[in-house]
Amino acid sequence: MADGIQAGAETPGVKPVPPAFDPVGGHLDPQAREYLEEQTRLTRLQIEDLRREDRLRHRSLRVRHINDVLKLAFGLGGAFVVLLLAVGLGAFIWDAHEASGLVVQPLDAPPDFAAQGLDGKVLAQKLLDKLNSLVREADKWSFRSADSISGNWGDDSKVEIPETGVSVFELQRFLRQWLGHQTTMSGELYHTASGIALTVRVGANAGETFNGRTQGVEALLSRAAQSLLAQTQPYRYILLLYAQGHSAKSVAPVARRLATEASDRERPWLLAALETQIEFGGDFREAARICNETIALAPENPSGFMDMSAVQWAMGHMEQALDNIERARRLFMGAVPADFRPDAVPFLLANANSFADDLTGAFGDAVRADIAESKTGQFDFSISGPGALANDLARDHDLKSARAVLEHYRLAKDAALMQPEYVITTGPDLPEFYLYAERGDWASASTSLLATDRVALGRGNVDDVRHTLIWPLLAYAWSRDGRLKAAQALIGRSSENCTLCLEMRGRIAEEAGASDRAAFWFNRAIGNAPSIPFAYADLGRVLLARGQYDAAIAKFALANQKGPHFADPLEYWGEALMQKNRSDLALAKFEEADKNAPHWGRLHLKWGEALLYAGDRAGAKKQFAIAARLDLTASEKSQLAALTR
Repeated sequence: MADGIQAGAETPGVKPVPPAFDPVGGHLDPQAREYLEEQTRLTRLQIEDLRREDRLRHRSLRVRHINDVLKLAFGLGGAFVVLLLAVGLGAFIWDAHEASGLVVQPLDAPPDFAAQGLDGKVLAQKLLDKLNSLVREADKWSFRSADSISGNWGDDSKVEIPETGVSVFELQRFLRQWLGHQTTMSGELYHTASGIALTVRVGANAGETFNGRTQGVEALLSRAAQSLLAQTQPYRYILLLYAQGHSAKSVAPVARRLATEASDRERPWLLAALETQIEFGGDFREAARICNETIALAPENPSGFMDMSAVQWAMGHMEQALDNIERARRLFMGAVPADFRPDAVPFLLANANSFADDLTGAFGDAVRADIAESKTGQFDFSISGPGALANDLARDHDLKSARAVLEHYRLAKDAALMQPEYVITTGPDLPEFYLYAERGDWASASTSLLATDRVALGRGNVDDVRHTLIWPLLAYAWSRDGRLKAAQALIGRSSENCTLCLEMRGRIAEEAGASDRAAFWFNRAIGNAPSIPFAYADLGRVLLARGQYDAAIAKFALANQKGPHFADPLEYWGEALMQKNRSDLALAKFEEADKNAPHWGRLHLKWGEALLYAGDRAGAKKQFAIAARLDLTASEKSQLAALTR
């Protein structure tokens, strides 16, 4: 059947195909050529069309991309604006929350006062000025940082100027009142039948009214300012009363009431202020009780331990005094609480160093601490500061310098220093007595102490200091001045829980020739205050006088261990070595003592004597020349004259 199909015949429904290319002849059929050319043109048109579509598609994609970028930028911009608004509002709210200044609203005032230029804004500004002046006056006696005081407004104090309508200022004021800690004060001045009255109030508290004469506006504003300070900053108010010269007896009840009402944060500081006033009133036992309460509430605060040290010293408890001042020193040398003014810390540390040095016999170190204390320029120690310096110089055997200080500051009498605030701030200082005692002028020493005791008795508020400081030293001075029975009677009235009293009992027994009894009392003093070196040195001197040189040296060694910078046991240790014919070893002790008391006449006298025995005549001559320029007792002058001959 297939063979029957003829070539070139068309099959129905099938498009005819152009004849194929003739490979032999190389000619193309015209119809095929035309077909191919049309297909080529069609293909080219399709390619151009695809290229145009591709360009359009790329442009469309670019436009779409730009549109997407613009949408993203717009969205980010909107978010940024919202963020800025949120941050601004947050800052606005935070500023309101942290607001802690003082705002005094204009006082309502009668028209006739306004006509005189005393309108509400002027009166409010005058009240604000008086408040800030009171704060500055109180801060002269404060070592507390301003930011730590509840109610403190610092430099952020102003008179509020009212505005009408809704404004950013009004919104800010509203938020500060709602969220912040601002102190707001208001009030009104008005006429009364007898003159004028001024009512002031803090926030929404009930007002306090002050009455006066029409011409006494300034006085009313001053009284109102004090009342407002007491309500807002009770700690500063207590210091203000002291700065203004009010008696401790009148200030203490106010401080006690304010301490009872204080917040947990303010209570330790107000208790400290109360305790100080009670100290100034001379009631050291009550002061010690409050110190314990303060320390329990704020054990990280060094001031509680400093106060306790002063109180214990005044009561004659020298071991407890040393323990507390050492704890205070460790706290000051560590991370001092932020409640303290940074510029006050060097002063307080120097003051604590001076206390500790006096209790351990390091009087040369105490002199340097006194000088460092004065150089800080903190607080007003124009009397007690020089008194403490003269006292420490005298006890360091530098009598010439001690006299110069007393003459320069005109502090000739110990009685001037026998005020409780001086006893507490610098220690029980009696420079005049120690000057006389060092020179062996016991009659003058007794006279000075008697005058001091009469002054203390007249004040009626330092009985503890009389019994634990003045009486023991006076009794000893009497024993040295030939009044042995009076000395024994007076020392018998002293407490046996008083370190100095026990020590002076031993010295008086020594003067009476009862060396065994003297040793008993010195041992009692050592047991009462085992960290204090004085009784060890006293007992060593008793043993030295008995000829028990090795036993004496053992006591001097213990005294040196307790007070490494205490010159006296080192000097007497050298004397004991000389008695053992070991002047060569004594020289080292004298040289060491000289580092702590270079102006001690007796030290250079004995040093020269040891050099003389050791065969160093040139060295001895040098030491004798130094001793001759320094203060010596009558017997020491006789020894020097004999040795130089």
